[in-house]
Amino acid sequence: MIVVLNLFDLVPGKEADYARYLRAVQPILDRYDAKVLLYGLTRMVYLGACTQQYCGLIAYRSLDDLRKLSRDPDFLKIRSLRDNSTLNYVLTAIEHFPTMKAAAEYLENTGCDPRGDHEIP
Repeated sequence: MIVVLNLFDLVPGKEADYARYLRAVQPILDRYDAKVLLYGLTRMVYLGACTQQYCGLIAYRSLDDLRKLSRDPDFLKIRSLRDNSTLNYVLTAIEHFPTMKAAAEYLENTGCDPRGDHEIP
């Protein structure tokens, strides 16, 4: 499973455009069996300098499904609604470790840079 973390702010005055994007993207997410785990307003930053107003977590079956959605012609038609109505956008794809032990073992046994397109056991 891949979970995509979306952090972003809305461009003032573009709220209706982003709402149109949200309505249009849901059927595309459904087509790829992507699940919205969480979508909402950031209410507190406990630690760090993240200042984005909105946060979303979307689960995909695989990184390949995320790539396919990103290239889907229907998604490409609506992408500008998202891109033109948001700023400070951060989109990060995260592959989960099945347990904290597995995460610790990965860190102990991997000398490579963990960023990028790496398979996690």
